[in-house]
Amino acid sequence: MTAARLEVRELTVAFGGLRALDAVNLTVEPGSVLGILGPNGSGKTTFLDTVSGQLRPTAGSVVLDDVDLIDYFPEDRAALGMVRSFQDCRLFPELTVFETLMVAEDARRPVGALASTLRLPAARRTEARHRQTVEGLIAAFGLEGFAERRIDQLSTGTRRVVDLAAIVAARPRLLLLDEPTAGIAQREAEALGPLLRSVHAETGTTVLLVEHDVPLTTSLCDRLVVMEAGRVVSAGPTAEVLADPAAIEAYLGASDEALARSGGGSTAPGRAPRRPAARRPAQRRPAR
Repeated sequence: MTAARLEVRELTVAFGGLRALDAVNLTVEPGSVLGILGPNGSGKTTFLDTVSGQLRPTAGSVVLDDVDLIDYFPEDRAALGMVRSFQDCRLFPELTVFETLMVAEDARRPVGALASTLRLPAARRTEARHRQTVEGLIAAFGLEGFAERRIDQLSTGTRRVVDLAAIVAARPRLLLLDEPTAGIAQREAEALGPLLRSVHAETGTTVLLVEHDVPLTTSLCDRLVVMEAGRVVSAGPTAEVLADPAAIEAYLGASDEALARSGGGSTAPGRAPRRPAARRPAQRRPAR
């Protein structure tokens, strides 16, 4: 499956008089990795919810390879190769890692209920192929020591790796990642960057990454978008956005903690160390 092209045109989401997204325009070219940064309440997750079909926009369009998805349900978009992760890793807690990935593989290439029940030769051959694929995924993602562990026995970081493996099993053409480092330990966040780079190199899929971790995002992404209060305030190649005063004012200059999240205390690429900025008064922002 070839990588997909995503184009968002004048995308608007309003809740009464509050605009969570305000005429957002954005294009993600096939095979590229685009990162979206912004403070809490900037509209990042609302944007992913709308693109993936979880939320219907008030106005605008979401176009995947010249197909307008405005009337497509999430499962219809998934059938076209749009696959999305969630911050809370929506996996079955009682299943093992191996069983979880088997479910993902079975969902991609289902076997008829009658053939499976009767254990017909075709069903047995298909199951053998599924097991071989899952064993390959477990090896590729370094999960050999966790294959027989239940999901509810894993750390948050390991659950995210399992979730990512299940997503790759779906053969995405467009991968939407919603804050994959949220809630995981520093060491696990540092290990996630190389893993995501490996996934992109192996699959060639188009990736849209929403993150708070600036070093991780800048190391992975060809282009960046910075959002604030539902609007795009800066967009372009990574180096240009990092130097854009509008991006610095909206987010990049607001948090030393964000700049050092997974970078081992270093500043983001292309930025010189700076003195701590004065803390700005807290503002109430729209919910994501």
